[in-house]
Amino acid sequence: MEILRHSAYWLLNIFVVSTTIYFFIKLHIIHKKLQVASNRNDTLQNLNDEVRCFKHDFDNIITTIGGYINFNDMQGLKEYYKNLECECKNINNLYLLSPKIINDSGVYNLLIKKIHKAKKLGINVSFEFLMDLKELKMNIYEFTRILGILLDNAIEAAKETTDKIIHLSFRNDFSKNCQIVVVENSYFNKNVNIDTIFDKSKTDKNNHSGLGLFEVRKILNRNKNLNLFTTKDNQLFCQQLEIYY
Repeated sequence: MEILRHSAYWLLNIFVVSTTIYFFIKLHIIHKKLQVASNRNDTLQNLNDEVRCFKHDFDNIITTIGGYINFNDMQGLKEYYKNLECECKNINNLYLLSPKIINDSGVYNLLIKKIHKAKKLGINVSFEFLMDLKELKMNIYEFTRILGILLDNAIEAAKETTDKIIHLSFRNDFSKNCQIVVVENSYFNKNVNIDTIFDKSKTDKNNHSGLGLFEVRKILNRNKNLNLFTTKDNQLFCQQLEIYY
């Protein structure tokens, strides 16, 4: 009888613990879904606001362009068109922030979060997305770890510059049998040594451990079909991840 009571007690405890864990997991999943939905709604609202403002100002835009043409002010027209083109690109980028195009909810949420963070810091983010993430040729967990680290580094570097530029590209290169992710950003320290940035604790940023790119290197070393090319020029610092079929 005593044994039965002890067994019932432990079974009850196991049931309570299991039920508690189950509800914690469910709450976590619901929280994540609500976060994704909130980010998606923010994106749609931003897109709607941008388009409405653009339509509202359309007559003014045409009138202004007409003024430059009537007075044969080609230099003024070029400068005006440059700004207009930039605004059109921003609206187009918002259209691309769609879960139908970025067809993995985890990657979609990561990109939304990082792009919103960049925009709050005044960084101009442009991107192209021409990749089917359902056909991704690497582990999605490791992919998002690399992508998150590269985006964090790009934001940290770009926010210190005057230009404040980040360009993202996701595409296939069928000639090389690989999928390519490019993260480019403006950067201040033109003397950065691209041969040592992957070393443990190597960083030029204050209050940073420098472990991010070290973790990227570990992931690269575990996967024979991955390669990361790091380059720089006078304007942009570039990380190009290549995932081979």
